This record gives sequence, C-alpha cells and structure tokens, in this order.
Amino acid sequence: MKVLICDYVGISEQWLENFTVRKNFEVVGTILPATTQNQRALLAEDSWDYLLIFEQNSRQFFSLLIQFMNIPAERVIFALDELSWMTHPLAVYALINPEGGGQGIYRLASFQITRQAGYFVTCTTYDGLHYVATSNDITIMRNMYVNRRNWAERDIKLFHELTKKFCKVDDNDGLFLDLGANIGTTGIYFIKKLAPKLKLLAFEPDAENFKLLRANLILNELEKISTAENFGLGVEESTQTMYKNIFNLGGNSVLAHQEGAESETIKIISLDKYFAEKNLRAEEVKYIWIDTEGFESQVLLGAKNILRRSAAPIFMECNPHLWQKSGFYEGMMELLLEIYSGCVLMWEVTATQKINLYPIEKIWEFQNATTQLGDIFLVKK
Repeated sequence: MKVLICDYVGISEQWLENFTVRKNFEVVGTILPATTQNQRALLAEDSWDYLLIFEQNSRQFFSLLIQFMNIPAERVIFALDELSWMTHPLAVYALINPEGGGQGIYRLASFQITRQAGYFVTCTTYDGLHYVATSNDITIMRNMYVNRRNWAERDIKLFHELTKKFCKVDDNDGLFLDLGANIGTTGIYFIKKLAPKLKLLAFEPDAENFKLLRANLILNELEKISTAENFGLGVEESTQTMYKNIFNLGGNSVLAHQEGAESETIKIISLDKYFAEKNLRAEEVKYIWIDTEGFESQVLLGAKNILRRSAAPIFMECNPHLWQKSGFYEGMMELLLEIYSGCVLMWEVTATQKINLYPIEKIWEFQNATTQLGDIFLVKK
C-alpha cells in the first residue's frame, strides 16, 4: 500500500514508528510546510492509495484543499483523528500495528466493520469483566470495546468512595439498586469490583437492553446473586411510551426524544409497591444508582417508603429541565428536603477535583436549567 504524507506539525516520522508496520506500505513522498511546488504536485498524482494528513487546528484548510483538487474523501485520513481512521478500516488493517500504539485505532476500525455488518459485539475490560451489546451502540459499547475500560468506571468508584466518606454503610450484606440498569455496566462493576458481598437488584424497561442485561449477568457469573426486572419505575403503575436512542443504549427516555425516534410501550411500577409485593425490606438497600433520563423525580416519589427507612445514599443524573417538564420537580424537592441533608455536584468534582457538600436546597437553584447538568450524590440526614 502506497501512502503520501502531508505533515504540518512535524511528527509523522515518530508517529509512523509508533503506530505502523513499515513493511506493509511505501511512503511515496512527504509534503511539509516548506515543500516546493513540484513536490506538492504529488497531491494531484495517482501514485498513492491514501493521503495521511498530520495537522492541528487547520482541518478546514485541508478540507477545502482536498475539495479543490478533487481528491476523493475516501482516500484521505486525518492521521491524528481516531474517528477519521474509523471510516477507513482497510487502511487500518494494512498500516496500523494493533500491538503497539495503534491498538485503539485498530479496535475502533474493527468495531466499525462489525457495526456495518449489524452484529453484536463482545468485549472484555482490563478488569476482566465481560459484556455483550449491539454494535449500533456507538456510545457505551464502542467506548468499552475500544478502551477496554468499564463504562463510567470513575463515577462508580467515586460513588463508593463518597459513601464511605459521608455515610455509614455496611458492604457485608444488602442490596445495590441499579435503577435504569441498561446492559448492566454499573451494577456488575460495583458488585464484582467494589462490594462483592452485596446482591444486585436491577430494573431495565427496554426489552432489548433487558436481554443484554441478563446475558451480561450470566457472563460475569452474577446470575445467582442478582435479580433483573423488565420494568420502568415511577410514581404509580402505568404504561408509558419510551423513545429509543439506537446509538446510545443508555439514552432511551420517556421524556426526551427526537422526531421520528423508534418507540416502545413499557410498564411502569413504583419501587415501594415492588418491595411490598416481594416482601423486601427497605433496610436491605445499601446503595441506589438512578439513571433514568429525566424520570428520576418520579422514581424517587414512587420510593418514598423505602427512602424514609433506608440509610442508602443516592447517585443520580441531574435533569432539572425534564423534572420541570414532567411536573414532578416540586414534589421531588419536598421529599428530598424531608429525608436528605446534602448533595455533591459531581461535575464540580470532575472539574476541580474538590468535593463540596452543599445543603440539599442547592438543587433548587437548577430549576431554570435547560439541559442535563451531570450527576449528583445525595446524603441522608
């Protein structure tokens, strides 16, 4: 395979050393900022298969140049952009060394080919956890497949650390509630890596996600100490239309959707009713993780009895614009003011590496927000 290099940052030689197997290709020329006009004429020749462009902050210039010279886009790769490589999987296989620095690029291209074929993907993380999911998921599954890291691993660990810092929770027995469990990445990681003596109770309303959740529990040998339920959670029993985000398994939502999105009718129950029917005790609940794409306020209001009797902290998404849209923001805040004393804004922790515990009233300040803000950690009184 023949390659023409256009290097405007001066790193192509070192990059090739780190990322490629030289015997598999031939460099027909290298164009530098000071290159002569005769050398630039290589751009117009048909002597190369791919043009590798090394640039920073000059993408628009090169895009216009490529268009002006009628160079087919399928022959152009922006070498420092992994997503650009993803659209050229054959070039990846010919040029990139999967055992060296190009492992991420190689896996990204492999994922893309699998996605084009419409297959399911399996991955094993560096921690030895195993997952299967549809290759349509270019958010959670692609991230885990390429990086071999558990999705939201940092946040899950931080949840555990904050609980030990602010709450008196015993990990020797009890339940981890994963509400909006998706394919299981949160609950599986928490039980396997942080609190192996706990049991998992997971709720996932999406039918396909639920099948994947059960498969992943089996893959990680948790089926005997976990319970997975194919329901959504809310204030009371009902049915709702849930809109799907096919590119992000965790983005399905009753309250937020794009025009033309696929939908599914799901059953909603209250967590309080479920516990009563299953003869479960609120005191068994040690941790509560809620990721329900704007339905958090209704989930909480349907679990009043449990929250009043359990000492469990909560880690959940902060979606004030959707809480307002649903009409449950005020009711949720009344409940939180009654039961909880403080909150940690996780986006502040990410930005500053500092942990600030605010009074629970802080959440009122976000009622005019127009987007999701991040996650919050709630501490019981």
